[in-house]
Amino acid sequence: MRVKFCGTTSLADMQSAIDAGCDAMGFIMGVTHQSSDFVTPAEAAKLIRQLPPFIEPVAVTHLQETEDLIGLVNDAHCTTLQIQNIVEPSEIDIIRDALPYLKIVKAVHVTDESAIETGKLYEPYADALILDTRTAEKIGGTGIAHDWNISAAIVANSAVPVILAGGLRPENVAEAIRKVRPYGVDVHTGVKKDGIRNPERTLAFAREARNALREG
Repeated sequence: MRVKFCGTTSLADMQSAIDAGCDAMGFIMGVTHQSSDFVTPAEAAKLIRQLPPFIEPVAVTHLQETEDLIGLVNDAHCTTLQIQNIVEPSEIDIIRDALPYLKIVKAVHVTDESAIETGKLYEPYADALILDTRTAEKIGGTGIAHDWNISAAIVANSAVPVILAGGLRPENVAEAIRKVRPYGVDVHTGVKKDGIRNPERTLAFAREARNALREG
């Protein structure tokens, strides 16, 4: 089970995720909705320079304009782009043409069963989907779980890898994985303690995620 820790802002955050054996690390940039733990592209680039090999740096952003998204990736030196907001599917092709090396992950907000149709819309254009929760103010990092039955239906019928996010924490990630069977899981607020990424909770999340299917 692949694990991504999102909302990285410091070397301490990075080390917690590295020690937990993460596969990917998310840097939140280009924020237009309410969000926490965001950094500038320059700050992200400085942190990414310290990443060891085989950990994927992911630019997580609310930006929607194609040129802004391309500029963000170039400035931050990320190799994966996670688009949290609404973009036209055809715009993803433009980004891909400009940055052929880039992997593109498109967020699908699971508010109701319409998310199944949304996922199908983006499948031909994205390298993966990430199923997340949103509120009126936030399009990620809500700490709220959504209906895993809908997420499971998306995973079962998807032609591309699907990552599960939204309200995951060490206490529920194993149950979520057994229910949804995603390609990977993504966590932000669920491994915090007193507003900061907590090393013990980070380790526990990775352990529970990776043991989930062995136990189930």
